Amino acid sequence: MDEHIPVITSVASGKGGVGKTFVTINLAALLASKGKRVLAVDCDLGLANMDIMLGLDPALTLKDVIFGGSTVRDAIIKTKAGFDLIAGSSGVKEMAQPLYEKIQLIKDALKPLFPSYDYVLLDTGAGISEMVLQFNLLAYRNIVVLNRELTSLTDAYAMIKVMYQIFARDCFSLIVNSTVNEKEGLKIFSQIDSTCKKFLGFSLEYLGCITSDQAVPRSIIKQEVLAVSTPNSVVAKDCDRITHNICSW
Repeated sequence: MDEHIPVITSVASGKGGVGKTFVTINLAALLASKGKRVLAVDCDLGLANMDIMLGLDPALTLKDVIFGGSTVRDAIIKTKAGFDLIAGSSGVKEMAQPLYEKIQLIKDALKPLFPSYDYVLLDTGAGISEMVLQFNLLAYRNIVVLNRELTSLTDAYAMIKVMYQIFARDCFSLIVNSTVNEKEGLKIFSQIDSTCKKFLGFSLEYLGCITSDQAVPRSIIKQEVLAVSTPNSVVAKDCDRITHNICSW
């Protein structure tokens, strides 16, 4: 029998505050709703917030794996949205800037879990720190989330450039968040795609856009997964289309 090979993807951004964690949670929930076995890992070790957005109070986090002797399997939480979660930690100095050896320890501990799932989503921190880059390298595919802000676009390109020039990664899938409509999403994608083709020599994949809607901040305040609580909303439908594209990989 062939060994089960899961889809392992990072969800990253060049700039913080573009909705990366919201995207990760909703994609994980939608993949689970389609009968997929899904694991989400909060790899933003210093400012983790997936558990907060889900209204969870984890007994164990990756901090306990690194410094407390706990196993990664012990840290798995089953969420109401149907996917499993491994939480990171927030406000712990040692986790905000872990040594390279500690990052490798986490990566090595996570790998044996992956074959038990169909999809693994790694919610990484923003930027191009060593920690962020290493968790992006753990994934076989890389999703980059950006929005209409110029700094978001330029920082996303900078991250892609570093991943390509240092680690030879040239396969990136983009999600444009908080757009007015699909037309704006395609326009923003075309800008960064053209830049990559011109200066790096490869194209990007457009996974889709998520329309700006007040349902998003409301769901975050309520600590709800919008795709589950409001499945007929515009945002939920946008996320579902993106999920469909991911399932075609």
